[in-house]
Amino acid sequence: MRFGAEIGREPAKGLTLTALLDACGGDPPGLRDAALLSLGYDAGLRVSELVAATCESVQLQDDGSGLLHIERSKTDQLGEGSYVWVSPDTMRRIALWRDVSAISAGPLFCRIAVRRRKVVLARRALTMADLAPNAKVDRERMAAVQARDPGVTYAIGSAALTPTAVRHIIKRRARAAADAGLVTLMGKKLDRAIAALSTHSLRVGLTQDLFASGADAGPVAQALRWTSTSTALRYGRKLAPASNAAAAMLGKVRR
Repeated sequence: MRFGAEIGREPAKGLTLTALLDACGGDPPGLRDAALLSLGYDAGLRVSELVAATCESVQLQDDGSGLLHIERSKTDQLGEGSYVWVSPDTMRRIALWRDVSAISAGPLFCRIAVRRRKVVLARRALTMADLAPNAKVDRERMAAVQARDPGVTYAIGSAALTPTAVRHIIKRRARAAADAGLVTLMGKKLDRAIAALSTHSLRVGLTQDLFASGADAGPVAQALRWTSTSTALRYGRKLAPASNAAAAMLGKVRR
């Protein structure tokens, strides 16, 4: 899932990160999901790295950007760790999520319990005359009832999200983006696009955007901690040719 239409000569099509972010609301789940999606894309994270992110592993820099410390990854089994740059936009989203959730330590992305309250209509206190003959007298049930508007409360947990939960978040926000008219796909094409989304989609999308912006396979593989350049090329095979040395040279002299 690529960022949007602004990157590279080959525009992104279908579901984009921008559309999903726009579909995240300002409630706690929306702020969490926006921060999660944004960080997953910026850092090209595997889902294991994303759910392992902690408050302590994200460091704010003087210019508003951030550094994410990845303690261990698929290509770093010795646990030497690595640092990944995080955009100022993502850092702002993380700050909004931490502010509303009051999370100060531990897992950065936690589960949220949503409790919905039904509307209650006001009612005067009942009298004996209101009761049916031979009805049991229950003073508590006869008491007046105050009106109560519907509402939603959120309980922020302490346990980190699971990879399965992340997959559901990606698909749910994609469906919300479609419902809001933020994507052009419709019908079966939309259903297939959402079904194809996975926890790997953000990482693959960044890989494709890097190729689209003119990056070579070597730096792309290094930046995203791919096991090899061939792995990176597999995900960006349609975009990589436009970024190689021949394309760069010929693009200047054979317009």
